Amino acid sequence: MKPFSTLLIRLLGLYIFLQTLFAFLPALLAPNAAEFWSGEVLPVAIATVAVPMVGGVLLWCFAGRLAGRLHGDAGGDVQVKDDDLVRAGTFLIGTYLLVRYISMLVGAYVASGSVAYDALVAVVAGLGMMLGGGGLAALYRRVKYFGADR
Repeated sequence: MKPFSTLLIRLLGLYIFLQTLFAFLPALLAPNAAEFWSGEVLPVAIATVAVPMVGGVLLWCFAGRLAGRLHGDAGGDVQVKDDDLVRAGTFLIGTYLLVRYISMLVGAYVASGSVAYDALVAVVAGLGMMLGGGGLAALYRRVKYFGADR
């Protein structure tokens, strides 16, 4: 399960990096691209572009360590249980929410000084999914075996 999780974490990091790059690239190639380097827009651009790109690179670089912490540093057995897939998927979705919405939260605060509550809810949900994936796996197990004698 650990190699599978490592692969998925790296794919998530690559996806976050490339999605941010390709979303920002047309703005950099526009005729008014010099506006991004002005003092007012630069902090917002850094918060909304650099944070997800750095997060994607960090996910790629530390995928093995994250998978080790998620599944333990056990040997390379290939047996995959559905509970482990739920735990890995929950962790990955939480990581995506955290990396994507923390930049929006910081960007809104830097730009206007206010808190973007929708981004704050997504960041808290992402942290909960990253740190508490066992609860969703237990809920999955209960739903899966509902009414059946194990």
